[in-house]
Amino acid sequence: MLFFILLPAIIATLLIPLFRKEYSFIVSITGTALSLILSGYHFYAGFGKIIEQSYTWMTVNGYSIVLSTVSNNLTLFMATLVSFISLMVLIFSTFYMKKEPQKRFYAEMSFFIFSMLGLVISNSLLLFFVFWEFIGVSSYLLIGFWYSKEAPSAAGKKALVITRIGDMALLAAIIILFTAVHTFSLSSILNELSVIPPATMAIVSVLLITAAFSKAAQFPFYTWLIDAMEGPTPVSALLHSATMVAAGAYLAVLVLPIIQSAGMTGLVTGFGFLTSLIAAFLALRERHFKKILAYSTMESLAFMFLAIGTANTGGAVFYLFTHAVFKSLLFFVSGVLALSFGTYDIYKIKSRGSRKSWVLIPSLIGFLSLSAIPPFMSFFAHLSITYGFNFYENVGFVVISFLTALFAFRAFFIIFSSNRSRPTLKDPAAYFPVYILAAVSSVGGSFLLFFNNLLPIQYRLDMFSYLSLVAAALGIYMALELFYYKKASRMVAKLYLLSDRIANYRYDNILLYTGNSIVGFGEVVAEFDNVLARSFSRLAASAMYLSSKSRRIQNGDALSYIDAIFIGMVALLLLVVVML
Repeated sequence: MLFFILLPAIIATLLIPLFRKEYSFIVSITGTALSLILSGYHFYAGFGKIIEQSYTWMTVNGYSIVLSTVSNNLTLFMATLVSFISLMVLIFSTFYMKKEPQKRFYAEMSFFIFSMLGLVISNSLLLFFVFWEFIGVSSYLLIGFWYSKEAPSAAGKKALVITRIGDMALLAAIIILFTAVHTFSLSSILNELSVIPPATMAIVSVLLITAAFSKAAQFPFYTWLIDAMEGPTPVSALLHSATMVAAGAYLAVLVLPIIQSAGMTGLVTGFGFLTSLIAAFLALRERHFKKILAYSTMESLAFMFLAIGTANTGGAVFYLFTHAVFKSLLFFVSGVLALSFGTYDIYKIKSRGSRKSWVLIPSLIGFLSLSAIPPFMSFFAHLSITYGFNFYENVGFVVISFLTALFAFRAFFIIFSSNRSRPTLKDPAAYFPVYILAAVSSVGGSFLLFFNNLLPIQYRLDMFSYLSLVAAALGIYMALELFYYKKASRMVAKLYLLSDRIANYRYDNILLYTGNSIVGFGEVVAEFDNVLARSFSRLAASAMYLSSKSRRIQNGDALSYIDAIFIGMVALLLLVVVML
Protein backbone atom coordinates (compact mmCIF):
# COMPACT_ATOMS: atom_id res chain seq x y z
CA MET A 1 0.00 0.00 0.00
CA LEU A 2 1.62 3.22 -1.21
CA PHE A 3 -0.30 5.30 1.35
CA PHE A 4 1.85 3.73 4.08
CA ILE A 5 4.55 6.23 3.06
CA LEU A 6 2.26 9.03 4.27
CA LEU A 7 1.21 7.53 7.58
CA PRO A 8 4.31 8.29 9.72
CA ALA A 9 4.28 11.98 8.84
CA ILE A 10 0.55 12.49 9.43
CA ILE A 11 0.65 10.45 12.65
CA ALA A 12 3.56 12.61 13.84
CA THR A 13 1.50 15.73 13.07
CA LEU A 14 -1.37 14.44 15.21
CA LEU A 15 0.76 13.09 18.07
CA ILE A 16 3.09 16.06 18.60
CA PRO A 17 0.48 18.19 20.47
CA LEU A 18 -0.02 15.30 22.91
CA PHE A 19 3.63 15.11 23.99
CA ARG A 20 5.72 17.47 26.04
CA LYS A 21 7.52 20.09 23.94
CA GLU A 22 10.96 18.57 24.51
CA TYR A 23 9.80 15.36 22.83
CA SER A 24 8.14 16.95 19.81
CA PHE A 25 11.26 16.87 17.64
CA ILE A 26 11.74 13.17 18.46
CA VAL A 27 8.23 12.37 17.23
CA SER A 28 8.71 14.42 14.04
CA ILE A 29 12.13 12.97 13.23
CA THR A 30 10.93 9.41 13.94
CA GLY A 31 7.92 9.86 11.63
CA THR A 32 10.04 11.26 8.80
CA ALA A 33 12.68 8.55 9.25
CA LEU A 34 9.95 5.89 8.97
CA SER A 35 8.66 7.57 5.80
CA LEU A 36 12.22 7.48 4.42
CA ILE A 37 12.51 3.76 5.22
CA LEU A 38 9.14 2.98 3.64
CA SER A 39 9.91 5.10 0.58
CA GLY A 40 13.27 3.39 0.16
CA TYR A 41 11.67 -0.03 0.53
CA HIS A 42 8.98 0.71 -2.07
CA PHE A 43 11.65 2.20 -4.34
CA TYR A 44 13.72 -0.97 -4.12
CA ALA A 45 10.81 -3.39 -4.34
CA GLY A 46 8.96 -1.56 -7.11
CA PHE A 47 11.93 -0.46 -9.22
CA GLY A 48 11.05 -0.60 -12.91
CA LYS A 49 7.37 -1.35 -12.21
CA ILE A 50 4.29 0.82 -12.72
CA ILE A 51 1.48 0.13 -10.25
CA GLU A 52 -1.69 2.21 -9.92
CA GLN A 53 -3.91 1.96 -6.86
CA SER A 54 -7.42 3.44 -6.96
CA TYR A 55 -9.91 4.26 -4.22
CA THR A 56 -13.52 5.29 -4.82
CA TRP A 57 -14.16 8.45 -2.83
CA MET A 58 -17.83 9.06 -3.62
CA THR A 59 -20.48 8.38 -6.23
CA VAL A 60 -22.55 11.24 -7.68
CA ASN A 61 -25.43 10.53 -10.10
CA GLY A 62 -24.00 7.12 -10.85
CA TYR A 63 -20.49 8.48 -11.51
CA SER A 64 -17.72 7.39 -9.16
CA ILE A 65 -15.04 9.91 -8.23
CA VAL A 66 -11.86 7.87 -7.94
CA LEU A 67 -8.67 8.92 -6.13
CA SER A 68 -5.57 7.09 -7.33
CA THR A 69 -1.87 6.86 -6.57
CA VAL A 70 0.89 5.64 -8.85
CA SER A 71 4.05 3.73 -8.03
CA ASN A 72 6.84 4.12 -10.59
CA ASN A 73 10.50 5.06 -10.67
CA LEU A 74 9.80 8.81 -10.68
CA THR A 75 7.21 8.96 -7.88
CA LEU A 76 9.11 6.61 -5.57
CA PHE A 77 12.40 8.41 -6.16
CA MET A 78 10.73 11.75 -5.38
CA ALA A 79 9.21 10.30 -2.21
CA THR A 80 12.62 9.02 -1.11
CA LEU A 81 14.30 12.34 -1.92
CA VAL A 82 11.65 14.38 -0.07
CA SER A 83 11.93 12.13 2.99
CA PHE A 84 15.74 12.28 3.00
CA ILE A 85 16.02 16.06 2.67
CA SER A 86 13.21 16.55 5.20
CA LEU A 87 15.03 14.32 7.70
CA MET A 88 18.22 16.38 7.29
CA VAL A 89 16.23 19.59 7.80
CA LEU A 90 14.54 18.27 10.95
CA ILE A 91 17.85 17.19 12.44
CA PHE A 92 19.30 20.64 11.71
CA SER A 93 16.18 22.21 13.26
CA THR A 94 17.05 20.71 16.64
CA PHE A 95 20.12 22.96 16.53
CA TYR A 96 18.53 26.07 15.03
CA MET A 97 15.11 26.07 16.76
CA LYS A 98 16.12 25.26 20.34
CA LYS A 99 14.61 28.45 21.76
CA GLU A 100 11.47 28.48 19.61
CA PRO A 101 7.97 27.00 20.17
CA GLN A 102 8.72 23.34 19.59
CA LYS A 103 5.29 21.75 19.28
CA ARG A 104 3.90 24.14 16.69
CA PHE A 105 7.05 24.12 14.59
CA TYR A 106 7.46 20.36 14.37
CA ALA A 107 3.74 19.76 13.90
CA GLU A 108 3.67 22.19 10.97
CA MET A 109 6.86 20.71 9.51
CA SER A 110 5.44 17.17 9.75
CA PHE A 111 2.24 18.27 8.04
CA PHE A 112 4.27 19.91 5.29
CA ILE A 113 6.27 16.70 4.75
CA PHE A 114 3.03 14.67 4.69
CA SER A 115 1.61 17.05 2.07
CA MET A 116 4.65 16.85 -0.19
CA LEU A 117 4.82 13.06 0.02
CA GLY A 118 1.13 12.86 -0.86
CA LEU A 119 1.62 15.13 -3.85
CA VAL A 120 4.46 13.14 -5.44
CA ILE A 121 2.61 9.81 -5.33
CA SER A 122 -0.75 11.17 -6.57
CA ASN A 123 -2.04 9.98 -9.93
CA SER A 124 -5.48 11.57 -9.59
CA LEU A 125 -5.38 15.28 -10.43
CA LEU A 126 -8.05 15.88 -7.81
CA LEU A 127 -5.91 14.22 -5.13
CA PHE A 128 -2.87 16.08 -6.47
CA PHE A 129 -4.73 19.38 -6.06
CA VAL A 130 -5.70 18.55 -2.47
CA PHE A 131 -2.07 17.96 -1.49
CA TRP A 132 -1.03 21.00 -3.58
CA GLU A 133 -3.32 23.10 -1.39
CA PHE A 134 -2.02 21.45 1.78
CA ILE A 135 1.48 22.50 0.73
CA GLY A 136 0.28 26.07 0.25
CA VAL A 137 -1.36 26.24 3.66
CA SER A 138 1.55 24.66 5.53
CA SER A 139 4.08 26.90 3.75
CA TYR A 140 2.00 29.93 4.79
CA LEU A 141 2.12 28.76 8.41
CA LEU A 142 5.87 28.05 8.29
CA ILE A 143 6.92 31.23 6.49
CA GLY A 144 4.89 33.27 8.98
CA PHE A 145 6.03 31.15 11.92
CA TRP A 146 7.10 34.27 13.85
CA TYR A 147 3.65 35.78 13.31
CA SER A 148 4.08 38.35 16.08
CA LYS A 149 6.65 40.11 13.86
CA GLU A 150 5.36 42.20 11.01
CA ALA A 151 7.78 41.05 8.26
CA PRO A 152 7.28 37.26 8.60
CA SER A 153 3.53 37.68 8.88
CA ALA A 154 3.42 39.83 5.73
CA ALA A 155 5.72 37.40 3.90
CA GLY A 156 3.43 34.47 4.69
CA LYS A 157 0.40 36.37 3.40
CA LYS A 158 2.26 37.40 0.24
CA ALA A 159 3.27 33.81 -0.49
CA LEU A 160 -0.31 32.67 0.06
CA VAL A 161 -1.85 35.35 -2.19
CA ILE A 162 0.60 35.06 -5.11
CA THR A 163 0.56 31.28 -5.18
CA ARG A 164 -3.27 31.37 -5.12
CA ILE A 165 -3.08 32.61 -8.72
CA GLY A 166 -1.44 29.36 -9.72
CA ASP A 167 -3.80 27.36 -7.54
CA MET A 168 -6.84 28.77 -9.32
CA ALA A 169 -5.16 28.15 -12.68
CA LEU A 170 -4.49 24.52 -11.72
CA LEU A 171 -8.07 24.02 -10.54
CA ALA A 172 -9.42 25.52 -13.78
CA ALA A 173 -7.17 23.22 -15.83
CA ILE A 174 -8.36 20.17 -13.88
CA ILE A 175 -12.01 21.11 -14.42
CA ILE A 176 -11.49 21.63 -18.16
CA LEU A 177 -9.65 18.31 -18.52
CA PHE A 178 -12.34 16.48 -16.56
CA THR A 179 -15.03 18.02 -18.78
CA ALA A 180 -13.13 16.85 -21.88
CA VAL A 181 -12.19 13.28 -20.90
CA HIS A 182 -14.41 12.59 -17.83
CA THR A 183 -11.62 11.36 -15.56
CA PHE A 184 -9.24 12.79 -12.98
CA SER A 185 -6.60 10.10 -13.59
CA LEU A 186 -3.51 11.76 -15.06
CA SER A 187 -2.35 8.59 -16.80
CA SER A 188 -5.77 8.20 -18.44
CA ILE A 189 -5.82 11.86 -19.49
CA LEU A 190 -2.39 11.56 -21.12
CA ASN A 191 -3.62 8.53 -23.07
CA GLU A 192 -6.62 10.47 -24.42
CA LEU A 193 -5.04 13.75 -25.47
CA SER A 194 -6.12 13.18 -29.07
CA VAL A 195 -9.80 13.71 -28.17
CA ILE A 196 -9.17 17.16 -26.67
CA PRO A 197 -9.69 20.06 -29.15
CA PRO A 198 -6.54 22.10 -29.94
CA ALA A 199 -8.01 25.34 -28.53
CA THR A 200 -8.89 23.59 -25.27
CA MET A 201 -5.41 22.06 -25.13
CA ALA A 202 -3.83 25.51 -25.51
CA ILE A 203 -5.92 26.97 -22.69
CA VAL A 204 -5.14 24.04 -20.39
CA SER A 205 -1.42 24.31 -21.15
CA VAL A 206 -1.31 28.01 -20.30
CA LEU A 207 -3.16 27.33 -17.05
CA LEU A 208 -0.81 24.48 -16.09
CA ILE A 209 2.28 26.55 -16.91
CA THR A 210 0.89 29.39 -14.77
CA ALA A 211 0.36 26.98 -11.87
CA ALA A 212 3.88 25.58 -12.19
CA PHE A 213 5.49 29.03 -12.47
CA SER A 214 3.67 30.44 -9.45
CA LYS A 215 4.67 27.55 -7.18
CA ALA A 216 8.25 27.52 -8.54
CA ALA A 217 8.63 31.31 -8.15
CA GLN A 218 9.34 31.99 -11.81
CA PHE A 219 8.88 35.38 -13.45
CA PRO A 220 6.54 37.17 -12.87
CA PHE A 221 5.58 35.33 -9.64
CA TYR A 222 8.99 35.33 -7.96
CA THR A 223 8.75 38.09 -5.36
CA TRP A 224 7.06 35.94 -2.72
CA LEU A 225 10.08 33.64 -2.56
CA ILE A 226 12.47 36.44 -1.62
CA ASP A 227 10.21 37.71 1.16
CA ALA A 228 9.77 34.12 2.39
CA MET A 229 13.33 34.35 3.77
CA GLU A 230 11.76 36.01 6.81
CA GLY A 231 10.83 32.52 8.00
CA PRO A 232 13.14 30.23 10.02
CA THR A 233 16.17 28.94 8.12
CA PRO A 234 15.13 25.25 8.34
CA VAL A 235 11.87 26.27 6.68
CA SER A 236 13.81 28.07 3.95
CA ALA A 237 15.96 24.99 3.41
CA LEU A 238 12.91 22.76 3.13
CA LEU A 239 10.93 25.08 0.84
CA HIS A 240 13.86 25.70 -1.48
CA SER A 241 15.24 22.21 -1.88
CA ALA A 242 13.11 19.23 -2.90
CA THR A 243 9.72 20.37 -1.70
CA MET A 244 7.49 23.38 -2.31
CA VAL A 245 9.23 25.21 -5.15
CA ALA A 246 10.23 21.90 -6.72
CA ALA A 247 6.52 20.98 -6.77
CA GLY A 248 6.08 23.45 -9.64
CA ALA A 249 8.80 21.80 -11.72
CA TYR A 250 7.45 18.37 -10.79
CA LEU A 251 4.00 19.37 -12.07
CA ALA A 252 5.54 20.55 -15.35
CA VAL A 253 7.33 17.20 -15.71
CA LEU A 254 4.07 15.29 -15.18
CA VAL A 255 2.03 17.33 -17.68
CA LEU A 256 4.78 17.85 -20.29
CA PRO A 257 2.86 15.78 -22.92
CA ILE A 258 -0.04 18.26 -22.62
CA ILE A 259 2.30 21.24 -23.00
CA GLN A 260 3.99 19.59 -26.00
CA SER A 261 0.64 18.82 -27.66
CA ALA A 262 -0.32 22.49 -27.40
CA GLY A 263 3.06 23.64 -28.75
CA MET A 264 3.82 25.65 -25.60
CA THR A 265 7.30 24.34 -24.83
CA GLY A 266 8.87 27.48 -26.30
CA LEU A 267 6.96 29.54 -23.73
CA VAL A 268 8.44 27.46 -20.91
CA THR A 269 11.96 27.84 -22.28
CA GLY A 270 11.61 31.59 -22.86
CA PHE A 271 10.43 32.32 -19.34
CA GLY A 272 13.13 30.00 -18.01
CA PHE A 273 15.89 32.07 -19.60
CA LEU A 274 14.26 35.34 -18.55
CA THR A 275 13.91 34.19 -14.93
CA SER A 276 17.48 32.92 -14.74
CA LEU A 277 18.90 36.22 -16.01
CA ILE A 278 16.78 38.30 -13.63
CA ALA A 279 17.72 36.08 -10.67
CA ALA A 280 21.45 36.21 -11.45
CA PHE A 281 21.56 40.01 -11.71
CA LEU A 282 19.43 40.55 -8.60
CA ALA A 283 21.64 38.18 -6.60
CA LEU A 284 24.66 40.32 -7.53
CA ARG A 285 23.37 43.26 -5.48
CA GLU A 286 22.01 41.38 -2.46
CA ARG A 287 23.63 41.52 0.98
CA HIS A 288 21.32 39.11 2.79
CA PHE A 289 22.82 35.59 2.63
CA LYS A 290 19.49 33.77 2.50
CA LYS A 291 18.11 36.09 -0.17
CA ILE A 292 21.15 35.41 -2.34
CA LEU A 293 20.32 31.72 -1.98
CA ALA A 294 16.66 32.49 -2.77
CA TYR A 295 17.64 34.16 -6.04
CA SER A 296 19.85 31.17 -6.83
CA THR A 297 16.83 28.92 -6.22
CA MET A 298 14.84 30.96 -8.73
CA GLU A 299 17.64 30.44 -11.21
CA SER A 300 18.00 26.72 -10.48
CA LEU A 301 14.27 26.18 -10.93
CA ALA A 302 14.56 28.08 -14.21
CA PHE A 303 17.26 25.59 -15.28
CA MET A 304 14.77 22.78 -14.66
CA PHE A 305 12.19 24.55 -16.83
CA LEU A 306 14.81 24.97 -19.55
CA ALA A 307 15.25 21.20 -19.58
CA ILE A 308 11.47 20.65 -19.50
CA GLY A 309 11.01 23.11 -22.37
CA THR A 310 13.38 21.01 -24.47
CA ALA A 311 11.51 17.78 -23.56
CA ASN A 312 14.37 16.64 -21.33
CA THR A 313 12.50 15.54 -18.21
CA GLY A 314 15.31 13.20 -17.12
CA GLY A 315 17.75 16.11 -17.02
CA ALA A 316 15.24 18.24 -15.10
CA VAL A 317 14.72 15.57 -12.42
CA PHE A 318 18.45 14.92 -12.13
CA TYR A 319 19.11 18.61 -11.60
CA LEU A 320 16.23 18.75 -9.10
CA PHE A 321 18.06 16.08 -7.10
CA THR A 322 21.45 17.83 -7.21
CA HIS A 323 19.87 21.18 -6.38
CA ALA A 324 18.04 19.72 -3.37
CA VAL A 325 21.35 18.53 -1.92
CA PHE A 326 23.62 21.53 -2.39
CA LYS A 327 20.91 24.14 -1.71
CA SER A 328 19.98 22.54 1.61
CA LEU A 329 23.69 22.48 2.45
CA LEU A 330 24.06 26.21 1.75
CA PHE A 331 20.98 27.10 3.79
CA PHE A 332 22.36 25.13 6.72
CA VAL A 333 25.65 27.05 6.39
CA SER A 334 23.75 30.34 6.41
CA GLY A 335 21.87 29.27 9.55
CA VAL A 336 25.06 28.34 11.39
CA LEU A 337 26.69 31.68 10.50
CA ALA A 338 23.56 33.65 11.40
CA LEU A 339 23.28 32.08 14.85
CA SER A 340 27.02 32.52 15.41
CA PHE A 341 27.28 36.17 14.34
CA GLY A 342 23.72 37.43 14.80
CA THR A 343 23.13 38.49 11.20
CA TYR A 344 22.55 37.29 7.64
CA ASP A 345 24.30 40.34 6.16
CA ILE A 346 27.36 38.98 4.34
CA TYR A 347 29.39 42.13 5.03
CA LYS A 348 28.62 42.03 8.75
CA ILE A 349 29.46 38.32 8.91
CA LYS A 350 32.79 39.16 7.29
CA SER A 351 33.52 41.98 9.74
CA ARG A 352 32.83 39.71 12.72
CA GLY A 353 35.33 37.11 11.54
CA SER A 354 34.26 33.87 9.86
CA ARG A 355 37.46 32.92 8.03
CA LYS A 356 38.33 29.92 10.22
CA SER A 357 34.77 28.70 10.62
CA TRP A 358 34.15 24.95 10.38
CA VAL A 359 31.54 25.67 7.66
CA LEU A 360 34.17 27.12 5.29
CA ILE A 361 34.84 23.85 3.42
CA PRO A 362 31.15 22.80 3.26
CA SER A 363 30.33 26.30 2.03
CA LEU A 364 33.00 26.04 -0.67
CA ILE A 365 31.59 22.67 -1.76
CA GLY A 366 28.09 24.16 -1.91
CA PHE A 367 29.11 27.15 -4.01
CA LEU A 368 31.25 25.01 -6.34
CA SER A 369 28.21 22.77 -6.81
CA LEU A 370 26.01 25.80 -7.50
CA SER A 371 28.55 26.94 -10.10
CA ALA A 372 28.65 23.46 -11.73
CA ILE A 373 32.38 22.89 -11.28
CA PRO A 374 33.57 19.25 -11.65
CA PRO A 375 33.74 16.79 -9.99
CA PHE A 376 30.61 17.95 -8.16
CA MET A 377 27.48 16.31 -9.46
CA SER A 378 25.77 19.53 -10.56
CA PHE A 379 28.37 19.76 -13.35
CA PHE A 380 27.03 16.50 -14.74
CA ALA A 381 23.48 17.74 -14.19
CA HIS A 382 24.31 20.70 -16.44
CA LEU A 383 25.48 18.26 -19.12
CA SER A 384 22.05 16.64 -19.05
CA ILE A 385 20.10 19.92 -18.87
CA THR A 386 21.69 21.29 -22.03
CA TYR A 387 21.37 18.11 -24.09
CA GLY A 388 18.43 19.37 -26.17
CA PHE A 389 19.56 23.01 -26.50
CA ASN A 390 19.93 24.70 -29.86
CA PHE A 391 22.78 27.11 -30.69
CA TYR A 392 21.15 30.22 -29.23
CA GLU A 393 20.05 28.43 -26.06
CA ASN A 394 23.59 27.16 -25.57
CA VAL A 395 25.01 30.67 -25.96
CA GLY A 396 22.51 32.00 -23.43
CA PHE A 397 23.39 29.24 -20.99
CA VAL A 398 27.11 30.08 -21.24
CA VAL A 399 26.33 33.67 -20.21
CA ILE A 400 24.16 32.47 -17.32
CA SER A 401 26.93 30.09 -16.16
CA PHE A 402 29.28 33.06 -15.88
CA LEU A 403 26.78 35.14 -13.91
CA THR A 404 25.96 32.22 -11.59
CA ALA A 405 29.59 31.68 -10.61
CA LEU A 406 30.07 35.43 -10.24
CA PHE A 407 27.23 36.00 -7.75
CA ALA A 408 27.89 32.72 -5.91
CA PHE A 409 31.56 33.43 -5.24
CA ARG A 410 30.89 37.08 -4.57
CA ALA A 411 29.05 35.86 -1.49
CA PHE A 412 31.74 33.30 -0.65
CA PHE A 413 34.70 35.69 -0.96
CA ILE A 414 32.96 38.44 0.98
CA ILE A 415 31.96 36.15 3.86
CA PHE A 416 35.31 34.42 4.24
CA SER A 417 37.73 37.21 3.26
CA SER A 418 38.29 38.70 6.72
CA ASN A 419 41.53 38.06 8.57
CA ARG A 420 39.63 38.08 11.85
CA SER A 421 38.45 34.85 13.38
CA ARG A 422 35.61 34.36 15.84
CA PRO A 423 34.32 31.02 17.12
CA THR A 424 31.41 29.54 15.18
CA LEU A 425 28.73 27.61 17.02
CA LYS A 426 29.31 23.86 17.00
CA ASP A 427 26.69 21.22 17.53
CA PRO A 428 26.31 17.58 16.39
CA ALA A 429 22.84 18.44 15.09
CA ALA A 430 24.50 20.91 12.70
CA TYR A 431 27.56 18.80 11.90
CA PHE A 432 25.65 15.75 10.79
CA PRO A 433 23.40 17.18 8.04
CA VAL A 434 26.05 19.63 6.81
CA TYR A 435 28.75 17.00 6.38
CA ILE A 436 26.35 14.41 4.97
CA LEU A 437 25.10 16.79 2.28
CA ALA A 438 28.63 18.03 1.56
CA ALA A 439 29.73 14.42 1.05
CA VAL A 440 26.79 13.67 -1.28
CA SER A 441 27.53 16.85 -3.28
CA SER A 442 31.15 15.71 -3.67
CA VAL A 443 30.34 12.27 -5.04
CA GLY A 444 30.07 13.72 -8.53
CA GLY A 445 29.06 12.01 -11.71
CA SER A 446 28.56 8.53 -10.27
CA PHE A 447 24.95 9.48 -9.61
CA LEU A 448 24.48 10.01 -13.33
CA LEU A 449 25.05 6.30 -13.88
CA PHE A 450 22.36 5.52 -11.32
CA PHE A 451 19.94 8.00 -12.88
CA ASN A 452 20.37 6.41 -16.28
CA ASN A 453 18.68 3.35 -14.80
CA LEU A 454 16.07 5.44 -13.00
CA LEU A 455 14.95 7.71 -15.84
CA PRO A 456 15.99 7.99 -19.47
CA ILE A 457 18.68 10.69 -19.23
CA GLN A 458 20.67 11.93 -22.18
CA TYR A 459 23.77 14.08 -21.85
CA ARG A 460 26.70 15.21 -23.90
CA LEU A 461 30.06 16.83 -23.41
CA ASP A 462 30.51 19.19 -26.35
CA MET A 463 32.06 22.55 -27.15
CA PHE A 464 29.38 24.47 -25.27
CA SER A 465 29.89 22.30 -22.19
CA TYR A 466 33.53 23.35 -22.12
CA LEU A 467 32.56 26.97 -22.80
CA SER A 468 30.12 26.91 -19.88
CA LEU A 469 32.84 25.51 -17.63
CA VAL A 470 35.30 28.18 -18.80
CA ALA A 471 32.62 30.84 -18.23
CA ALA A 472 32.02 29.55 -14.69
CA ALA A 473 35.77 29.54 -13.98
CA LEU A 474 36.01 33.09 -15.35
CA GLY A 475 33.11 34.11 -13.07
CA ILE A 476 34.96 32.71 -10.04
CA TYR A 477 38.15 34.51 -11.08
CA MET A 478 36.31 37.82 -11.53
CA ALA A 479 34.63 37.38 -8.12
CA LEU A 480 38.09 36.82 -6.63
CA GLU A 481 39.47 39.97 -8.23
CA LEU A 482 36.44 42.16 -7.58
CA PHE A 483 35.31 41.09 -4.12
CA TYR A 484 38.34 39.48 -2.45
CA TYR A 485 41.19 41.60 -3.78
CA LYS A 486 38.76 44.52 -4.34
CA LYS A 487 40.09 45.55 -7.72
CA ALA A 488 38.18 47.42 -10.44
CA SER A 489 35.80 49.18 -8.06
CA ARG A 490 34.27 51.09 -10.99
CA MET A 491 33.27 47.80 -12.62
CA VAL A 492 31.67 46.67 -9.36
CA ALA A 493 29.75 49.96 -9.19
CA LYS A 494 28.50 49.43 -12.75
CA LEU A 495 27.42 45.86 -11.95
CA TYR A 496 25.49 47.08 -8.92
CA LEU A 497 23.92 49.87 -10.98
CA LEU A 498 22.77 47.41 -13.62
CA SER A 499 21.34 45.14 -10.94
CA ASP A 500 19.55 48.09 -9.34
CA ARG A 501 17.98 49.02 -12.66
CA ILE A 502 16.71 45.49 -13.12
CA ALA A 503 15.39 45.53 -9.53
CA ASN A 504 13.38 48.66 -10.34
CA TYR A 505 11.30 46.59 -12.75
CA ARG A 506 10.15 44.15 -10.14
CA TYR A 507 6.73 42.59 -10.18
CA ASP A 508 5.26 45.01 -7.66
CA ASN A 509 6.13 47.93 -9.97
CA ILE A 510 4.49 46.08 -12.85
CA LEU A 511 1.39 45.62 -10.70
CA LEU A 512 1.46 49.30 -9.77
CA TYR A 513 1.74 50.31 -13.44
CA THR A 514 -1.05 47.90 -14.37
CA GLY A 515 -3.24 49.22 -11.58
CA ASN A 516 -2.62 52.83 -12.59
CA SER A 517 -3.43 51.95 -16.21
CA ILE A 518 -6.70 50.35 -15.14
CA VAL A 519 -7.55 53.42 -13.04
CA GLY A 520 -6.76 55.69 -16.00
CA PHE A 521 -8.95 53.59 -18.30
CA GLY A 522 -11.70 53.73 -15.70
CA GLU A 523 -11.45 57.52 -15.56
CA VAL A 524 -11.83 57.70 -19.36
CA VAL A 525 -14.87 55.40 -19.20
CA ALA A 526 -16.32 57.50 -16.36
CA GLU A 527 -15.87 60.71 -18.38
CA PHE A 528 -17.53 59.11 -21.41
CA ASP A 529 -20.37 58.01 -19.12
CA ASN A 530 -20.73 61.60 -17.89
CA VAL A 531 -20.95 62.87 -21.49
CA LEU A 532 -23.65 60.32 -22.28
CA ALA A 533 -25.50 61.18 -19.09
CA ARG A 534 -25.45 64.90 -19.93
CA SER A 535 -26.66 64.19 -23.50
CA PHE A 536 -29.58 62.08 -22.29
CA SER A 537 -30.42 64.72 -19.69
CA ARG A 538 -30.66 67.33 -22.45
CA LEU A 539 -32.86 65.01 -24.54
CA ALA A 540 -35.13 64.45 -21.56
CA ALA A 541 -35.38 68.19 -20.90
CA SER A 542 -36.26 68.83 -24.58
CA ALA A 543 -38.95 66.17 -24.47
CA MET A 544 -40.40 67.73 -21.30
CA TYR A 545 -40.46 71.17 -22.95
CA LEU A 546 -42.19 69.87 -26.10
CA SER A 547 -44.71 67.91 -24.07
CA SER A 548 -45.54 70.97 -21.97
CA LYS A 549 -46.28 72.94 -25.14
CA SER A 550 -48.26 70.14 -26.78
CA ARG A 551 -50.46 69.77 -23.68
CA ARG A 552 -51.95 73.22 -24.39
CA ILE A 553 -53.45 71.92 -27.65
CA GLN A 554 -55.38 69.20 -25.87
CA ASN A 555 -57.25 71.51 -23.44
CA GLY A 556 -60.74 69.88 -23.71
CA ASP A 557 -62.34 72.95 -25.46
CA ALA A 558 -64.53 71.75 -28.42
CA LEU A 559 -64.45 75.19 -30.13
CA SER A 560 -60.65 75.12 -30.11
CA TYR A 561 -60.71 71.67 -31.71
CA ILE A 562 -63.12 72.93 -34.43
CA ASP A 563 -60.90 75.94 -35.10
CA ALA A 564 -57.85 73.66 -35.40
CA ILE A 565 -59.67 71.32 -37.80
CA PHE A 566 -60.82 74.27 -39.94
CA ILE A 567 -57.35 75.79 -40.07
CA GLY A 568 -55.88 72.39 -40.98
CA MET A 569 -58.36 71.84 -43.82
CA VAL A 570 -57.67 75.31 -45.26
CA ALA A 571 -53.94 74.70 -45.09
CA LEU A 572 -54.39 71.32 -46.80
CA LEU A 573 -56.45 72.87 -49.63
CA LEU A 574 -53.91 75.61 -50.18
CA LEU A 575 -51.16 72.96 -50.36
CA VAL A 576 -53.14 71.01 -52.97
CA VAL A 577 -53.70 74.15 -55.06
CA VAL A 578 -50.07 75.08 -54.93
CA MET A 579 -48.97 71.55 -55.86
CA LEU A 580 -51.31 71.45 -58.85
